[in-house]
Amino acid sequence: MNERRVVIVDFIYDYPGRESGSTEELMGRKNAIWQSRVRELERTYNQEPGEAASFDGVFYPSVEEHFKLEHISGPDSRFLLSSERITLSLLQTLADRNVLGPKSNLLVSIGTAQTDSLSKFALMRVEGEAFGHAVKLIDPLGYLKLLQLGRPPAVELISEASTSGISSMYSAYAKIRKGEFDIALTGGSSAVTFPVPYELSQFGIGAERYTEPFEDGASGRYFSEGGAAFLLKERELALSDGDTILAEIKDISAGTMGNPVVNRTAVKKLVSRSLENAGVDPEADVFLELYGRGNEIDDTAEFSCLKTLQKTYRNLKGGFLKEGVHYIVGYYGLIGACRLLDSQRMQTLLQSREVASPNAFIGRISGEQWSISPGDYRLYSAVSYSMHGNCYNLLLQLDAESRYSRGGARE
Repeated sequence: MNERRVVIVDFIYDYPGRESGSTEELMGRKNAIWQSRVRELERTYNQEPGEAASFDGVFYPSVEEHFKLEHISGPDSRFLLSSERITLSLLQTLADRNVLGPKSNLLVSIGTAQTDSLSKFALMRVEGEAFGHAVKLIDPLGYLKLLQLGRPPAVELISEASTSGISSMYSAYAKIRKGEFDIALTGGSSAVTFPVPYELSQFGIGAERYTEPFEDGASGRYFSEGGAAFLLKERELALSDGDTILAEIKDISAGTMGNPVVNRTAVKKLVSRSLENAGVDPEADVFLELYGRGNEIDDTAEFSCLKTLQKTYRNLKGGFLKEGVHYIVGYYGLIGACRLLDSQRMQTLLQSREVASPNAFIGRISGEQWSISPGDYRLYSAVSYSMHGNCYNLLLQLDAESRYSRGGARE
């Protein structure tokens, strides 16, 4: 059963300013956006959140307007957390435009923010008739019953801070490989539902966090709302359903760094194990997307890890595809993969960002270490870390027929 192959046939992702590229404009209006969001909460829950000032982050002006859920009744929709609304919208979009198959075992595996449980208890202090609708959604998995899938799926929820998204994919991938399920909807989102006057987790220091990772002066990223979702299938089922296979998941490996700071030795061992699990030849061309926390300590450790890996995998090169994307808790690590898959599906050229002024600890970055052409590779590897020290590596083989290449890659 472990020989079953798992493929990605569809995906969707979103974050504020994705289409317009207006992150700085949204940041400029963050106080007004925050007050608008607070008023939405007051109307929804008939409570006053109190004096809660906005913290530095990239927020949707209105989650309700951006993620409309017209198939869900008003009373039920009213008591959805912002993250739950985004997650339902992403998953329902995938379900509506794909073949799920009535006889296939379906899993919905969700990665969620740890603060969502706190939000539920804080916001759902309602009485009277509204209590009947609110209580249905007290269960952390209760909102998933609002998905219209044609039959009830198995559901699971995983909370691992910054690695919740890849952890839910890891679980779904393993279960399909073992034959426990044939199809999985996996993913989720991060959003601010309950305003608090401070950041629960620090994603950067200072007022200026636009400097890209690996650059001189990088000081972390701004918190950002947003999310991502994927439709995974067993490969033979995907072929029989007539799906376009975007990529095959060759491996997802999990490990620990032992602390929140990037441990270059632990990460090197994890990525090496992942490549070995998939039987990747040391001479193979591999594009390794670094996580890019955007501070000198972690960025330097990541780059050191890259150079160590290149001693064994001589044609492996690093890159960074998340340019301009701020810190979506739980899903930041998957956005690069989404952008790469998007470029394949849309037949467009995606470039990895060049590091113009590497920080002093990294020093010079040569063309032998770094690639700005991810479309020239079939093997894509990406690492993700959490503030708890969790570490994952996602290894994808991009489908040769659906990928868009400028110049092609060696097999």
